[in-house]
Amino acid sequence: MVALPNRETGYHFRWERSRADKPLVCRVRAVNGTESSKIDMRGWRSPDAAMAKTDQDILAQLGFPTARLLGSGSEATVYALPKARVLRLMKPGARLADAEARAHLLAKISAGGSHLPFVTPHVQSIERIDERIAVIEPLLPGTPASETLTKQAGEQRRLLICNYLNAAETIADITLTAEYFGPLMGETALRAPSWSLFLRKRLEQGLQSCPADLRAAVSAAMAVELPEPERASLVHLDYFPANVLADQTAITAVLDFGASSIMGDRRMEAWSAVAYLDPELSPTANENDRITARTWLAERDLMTDYPRAKRWLAAYWSFAADDASLMAWCRRVLA
Repeated sequence: MVALPNRETGYHFRWERSRADKPLVCRVRAVNGTESSKIDMRGWRSPDAAMAKTDQDILAQLGFPTARLLGSGSEATVYALPKARVLRLMKPGARLADAEARAHLLAKISAGGSHLPFVTPHVQSIERIDERIAVIEPLLPGTPASETLTKQAGEQRRLLICNYLNAAETIADITLTAEYFGPLMGETALRAPSWSLFLRKRLEQGLQSCPADLRAAVSAAMAVELPEPERASLVHLDYFPANVLADQTAITAVLDFGASSIMGDRRMEAWSAVAYLDPELSPTANENDRITARTWLAERDLMTDYPRAKRWLAAYWSFAADDASLMAWCRRVLA
């Protein structure tokens, strides 16, 4: 049994095995003693193992061979589990350290947003099975707003769009402070003392991974000037209808905080929430929804800088070359 404190996260990682025939388990405890998660290391093999297990292999080993698929993204595939839980099965190549950092971030966001009318995810457990990382979280209430939009019309639909935007505006009210602008986890070298410097540094990095036909546009977007905020606030940066849960017209949960989440200008959340209603990214939203959203921006005196913010967002996402819909949006906005 070995206990290792992690000074960056404030967590203690305790590795233990009750008997020689039992799996190696890592128990994660916060500095206040509260157990946050357990990481089961059974089946661990070295990184040069021949092949990662398939999703079905992992589901069978966890005891859920018929788990229902809820969705799949670039980072994880999500399955429904019994007892109101979900499994986020990270794609092959995911790192345990990143899963731990995300769990810590989600715990801080959940605690800092307890006063808001919607909930955010938190991690119940993390298991490493061979090269795969399995994360179990509570099932949050509601239906994806992207799906809810297909069932709403008229005033109810307008209210849903307005509440979606209002929830985006309140994300910055989640109590989270930092003395920098930039990523909350992952690429900490991009952190900067000012918003404008982070915006430039992020696109400088993006030039190295964006498609060749977009490099000139991404380079030009580095000159985009946006107002400097008084202080850094939490910005989801991937807030769009598919990452938001709703019940009728009410927003019940906001999902998928993580690698894209930053400390930045709270106005960027509003600008991105409106920009991501474009048809390439939110096909269930219609032109009336987009008009409602732009009107919402105008009522908050946020339209002047919106085109520049949208252009920066398109340049930012240009690294995601494997997402055809997202790349179509980037190319159109940057044209």
